[in-house]
Amino acid sequence: MGKILDRLFCGLMALATLGHLFGTFKLLQPGTGLFVWSLAGVLAAALLTALNFLRSGRPQDKALAWITLAGNLGWVVIVVLFGLSVGNLLDFRVLFHGFAAAGLSCFSLRILLSK
Repeated sequence: MGKILDRLFCGLMALATLGHLFGTFKLLQPGTGLFVWSLAGVLAAALLTALNFLRSGRPQDKALAWITLAGNLGWVVIVVLFGLSVGNLLDFRVLFHGFAAAGLSCFSLRILLSK
């Protein structure tokens, strides 16, 4: 059950990443600095999602769990900073990304605390 729930959170993070990608192309002018940085955020989220998916199938890999824990917690911080920058911590984007990253942080920590 835990592995299924872990992968469900990976799916939520993947959906959040796709939403970020869609928003980048929908709202930003291609070729601008903000567009490029937004794509960098998409890449970071996609890589974090992939690492978490890999971690979900390797419960013995503590090094990978440390990497994903650091990445997930870092993503939570970035999401909160984004919410502050737009003046709304209850923004759907903040809540969606934050919920997914916080959940994945718990699964990474669970591996680290297991024997």
